[in-house]
Amino acid sequence: EACELRDGDKARYLGKGVTKAVASVNEVLAAALKGCSIKDQAGLDAEMCALDGSPNKSKLGANAILGVSMAVCKAAAQAKGIPLYKHSAQLAGNWCATALPVPCLNVINGGSHAG
Repeated sequence: EACELRDGDKARYLGKGVTKAVASVNEVLAAALKGCSIKDQAGLDAEMCALDGSPNKSKLGANAILGVSMAVCKAAAQAKGIPLYKHSAQLAGNWCATALPVPCLNVINGGSHAG
């Protein structure tokens, strides 16, 4: 399972703060990905995973990697002049997306986010 990088400072957001993940984005990922093309989503994602080097994204934080990946995806959609859902569909090989995807929700599980 992917690991989110949390601060652990119980005095700040009950230990759920993400300044360490923000630092990963600003100090490591930004420098490494500067100049890369947003047209290569899979390549950028693979590069971020390689930079992290852990099997569960615990070094840079899955939350940092996912945030950058989502920003790249949104930027690429905007550069192409199409809605994000169409760009995401195209990345998945569906070039005929005509409707927004239907979300799938998981409301049964608990875990640390439940509460």
